[in-house]
Amino acid sequence: MTTRGDEELSTNYEILVRGHVSEELARDLGARQFEVSPDRVLLVVTIIDQSHLRGLLERLGDLNIEIKRVNPV
Repeated sequence: MTTRGDEELSTNYEILVRGHVSEELARDLGARQFEVSPDRVLLVVTIIDQSHLRGLLERLGDLNIEIKRVNPV
């Protein structure tokens, strides 16, 4: 879903990661939704632009969190 607000377009993304992500980290990443399964976590975040998305993915990588899938929703 793409939304318009204050002159910016934003898109919600589902980011599926392997392993554990704390609720605190999910909040720090700006997750609007946070679903935990035994071996993976689904985060739904609102991304304002490509730079924002790249930064978030780099942060996950820096934390050694394996990214399985990234999809706009």
